[in-house]
Amino acid sequence: MRVGVPIFLFLAAAGFHTALTASLESAEKEDTFVGLEQLSELQKRDQEEFEAAQMSEAVQDENTEEENDTQEEDMNRDGNVEADQHESESDEDVDGMRQKREHLEANVEEADETTNLAEVE
Repeated sequence: MRVGVPIFLFLAAAGFHTALTASLESAEKEDTFVGLEQLSELQKRDQEEFEAAQMSEAVQDENTEEENDTQEEDMNRDGNVEADQHESESDEDVDGMRQKREHLEANVEEADETTNLAEVE
């Protein structure tokens, strides 16, 4: 019996050591798994925040583009109005010059006729 007690104590200690080691490894794996799970959740939140920021930025860019397009259209409209006004002023100038030319040509023709009549008489 004296030999049986130390063997029994040795086996009990070995079994206790194995159980304790397995328990610690299991807890470590769970901690790692929980840590990975938490990390995964953090990554998901970060990804969602990143996507939300990108969408917000895209909306702002779109609004900015629309504002720029609107301003550009307004400027083009204003430019077209000014060009139309300038064109109508140019047309009026051309019409005025045309009338002056026609008037001068009529005066020249009258002068020529008067000169011809004076020569004939």
